This record gives sequence, C-alpha cells and structure tokens, in this order.
Amino acid sequence: PKFFQFLDENNEIQTYAGQEHDELIRSTDGAIIVDISDWARLRKVGEAIRRFNLPVACIDHHIPSDDMGKAVVSDQTASSTGELLYDLITNSPVEMDQQIVDALYTCILTDTGSFRFSNTTPLTHQVTADLLRRGADFRKIYERVYESNSKSRSILMGNLLANLHFECDDQLAWFVLTQELLEKTGAELWETEGFSELPRSIEGVQVSLMFTETRDGKTKVSFRSKGRIAINELAKKFGGGGHKFASGATTTMDLQEALHTVLEEAKNLVNISLEQKI
Repeated sequence: PKFFQFLDENNEIQTYAGQEHDELIRSTDGAIIVDISDWARLRKVGEAIRRFNLPVACIDHHIPSDDMGKAVVSDQTASSTGELLYDLITNSPVEMDQQIVDALYTCILTDTGSFRFSNTTPLTHQVTADLLRRGADFRKIYERVYESNSKSRSILMGNLLANLHFECDDQLAWFVLTQELLEKTGAELWETEGFSELPRSIEGVQVSLMFTETRDGKTKVSFRSKGRIAINELAKKFGGGGHKFASGATTTMDLQEALHTVLEEAKNLVNISLEQKI
C-alpha cells in the first residue's frame, strides 16, 4: 500500500512477477517467511519457493495452519511479528538503524490497532518504549499511516458506512465492497486497508464482516470481533483463519452466494452467544 512506501526509501522491495524473479529465487540460499503460516496465502511466490526446494525459516505470531519450514519462530502471545523480530535483532550482533526502528514500530503500531487490540501486552509497550528511545519517528509514522487518506478513499469510506447492515439485535454489522463501487469512487483496493475495523467501533456491535468482491468474481471476507466472540473458527469454515478476534478468508463463492452462506453462519454464532449471554 502507498501509505507504507516510506518504509522502503531505497525501493528495495519487489513484488513477485513469475519468470522475472524465478532465477533470483533459484539462486538464493533460502527463504525467510514472516507474518504468515499458511502456504496458500503465499500464492505464486510460495509455489516458487517449493518448486526450487528452498530451505525455509518462518517467523510468525498467528495460529499455524501449515508446517512452514525447518526453522520456525512462532509465538501466538506476541502482539505482532515485529515484536518477535525486535527480540531476534536485540539478541544478535545486528545494529538497529533508523529504517529498522521505524519499520518495527510501524509493524507493532498497526498490528495492535494503535495499542487498542487484545494482543497488546505490557511487553508490547516495553518494546515500543525502547524503539522510541532509539529514535522511532512516531509522529511521522502515524501521519503517513493514518492521516494520508486520498479523496477517493474518504468518499469510498463514506459510501460503505452509509450502507451498513445490522443483524442480531445490532450485535452483528456488515457491509459490501463491490468492484462497481471501487470504480465509481476511483479508489484502489489497497486503500481499503483498515476498513474492516469500522463497524467494530459502533456501540453494541460485537462482530463485523466486510465482504469484498474480487476482480475474478470471488469474495474475500474479513471477520472482526470486539473481543467477546471468537471468530477465527468461523473464518476456518471458509478456508481462512487468523487471530481469535481478527480473521479473514477468500472464498470461491460469488458475492451473492457468499453473503447468504457466510451471514447465516455468522448469525448462528452471534445468536448462540446471545443465548449464552456471553
């Protein structure tokens, strides 16, 4: 996403582009995979890593769904992969420069929802305090990530909020992002980063869903919970996964089928929780 490009000042990050990068991957000694424990989510680059039989190390804080490599650093109690990387770096000869400090701070800031999600711990604040002592440019980072909305993104956000739907005594909220709406507003798909959190901020809403229509006719669903109802098992039913209160899935269903099928399961989950007075 454009609002993270300040972290790549030297334009070193590349997006895998098939044959263009195959020789590069073939020639490497190994691959380090961060923030993912699921081969399916790596898509084409994951296929290339396995095709060339590269040794793999994985650093992640999600619930693992696959055996990702010979060396695995996995801690589901960590706030973020950034917190794990901080631990690895501070226990190694590597010196943290400004770019590393800012990248780690950005990772922890965003993955904790600005320190408001349930994955925030005392250790999280200790780590970020040390990053601040090391010169993390917190004001610039916050401005780039959260205060750089384009006009198109703002208009799209307004459209989505104006078309929110509520179920289960307003404890379940959902909205739909269509390709038509993206085209109408002129927004790019990457600009929808963070939109899935919007309904969760409404008083009384316990679970929120964001349905995104993909260009190839599939449907991506983002599942969010305020913290009383776990939704990662719900995401698993549709081939996804993630955190207990923040998960996602990309289904092969078209938008209308996904709306019907996923909403029924979500309403059942919320209604059961209401009956149990969770």
